[in-house]
Amino acid sequence: MVGARLQALQYITGALLVVLVAWHLAMRIPELRGLQSFTETLLPQVVYGEYTSYGALLLLLALAALFHGVNGLRIILLELHHGPIWDKLVNAAAVLAFLAMAAVAVHSVLYVPPP
Repeated sequence: MVGARLQALQYITGALLVVLVAWHLAMRIPELRGLQSFTETLLPQVVYGEYTSYGALLLLLALAALFHGVNGLRIILLELHHGPIWDKLVNAAAVLAFLAMAAVAVHSVLYVPPP
């Protein structure tokens, strides 16, 4: 039951990543932003404006990518070896890795200093 839910979340985050990464890359197209060059889209004040305006979407992108990656690695590790101790160890390591990296992502998005 839990495995089926995690697999469903794997598919959902995969689809979500297609949309969010496309949006994120579109934000680098200067013509869509009214800018002259790609380099201007990377100026500190432009990037900071994105963090303040689209922080929730950037955080969703980071967390979706993180979950998708960690869960994918968890699935691979569970397929490489079988056993109750291995399963518990891999699942615990995946949860800890996700929580640690999610804390960094949240901090990076919420506490970005102004330029």
